[in-house]
Amino acid sequence: MALLDDLDRGLVDLIFPRDCVVTQRPMEAGPRRHLSEAGALELARIADPRCLRCGHPFDGTLEDDRTCPHCLGLHPAFGRAVCPFRARGPVREIIHLIKYGGRPWLVDDLAEVALTDTLFRRHLMGAVLVPVPLHAGRQRERGYNQAERVAAWLAPRLPGCTFAPLLVKPDATISQTRLDRQERRANVRRAFRLAPGRAIDPERRYVILDDVLTTGATLHACAATLRAAGAHHVDAAALAHG
Repeated sequence: MALLDDLDRGLVDLIFPRDCVVTQRPMEAGPRRHLSEAGALELARIADPRCLRCGHPFDGTLEDDRTCPHCLGLHPAFGRAVCPFRARGPVREIIHLIKYGGRPWLVDDLAEVALTDTLFRRHLMGAVLVPVPLHAGRQRERGYNQAERVAAWLAPRLPGCTFAPLLVKPDATISQTRLDRQERRANVRRAFRLAPGRAIDPERRYVILDDVLTTGATLHACAATLRAAGAHHVDAAALAHG
């Protein structure tokens, strides 16, 4: 379905000039199809100081005793999470179009800009990129898994990276969107399993990848599943935090 969508998008591009998804102005020649240089500059980036565990950005002055609100009570099963963008403004709008607007091709442009973030790029290098899975019913309904598309796009563009859909989600869970922090953790606590026929190499480093990190509950649950299967080195990443 996603391949057909991409082909359809290509045919439309030949007939109608493309506009930037952020500025709504005609696209210039460049590496991206739907996100101009001017539009990329409007994406809210994360800079230090940030939580060294979940990547949550701290505003203002960083104090020695500052506690990250996103890590409180979670005790993440992943070692560190890194996100290049904040999920606000144009970033939030693009991700909403990807997830709910049937525009999976926007992943490619957002991921391309994400790779200009040195910390994000370095965090992924040499790792096995494991996308957060969707339940089969949700994936059929949407036509694609946006986290899988992110991982599949990034892996061949980073030294030593491989793409491996190692996890499955056998049972449907309710949407995390309207749940609070505790409800999110309970909702996905045992939602993921190692895919049949898959094995873990304890010597490899795995990075669970998603489009957005909100409370960290989903990435934590996926990381815990990989650790239970024998992984020793598990980190996490998402395109946006918030």
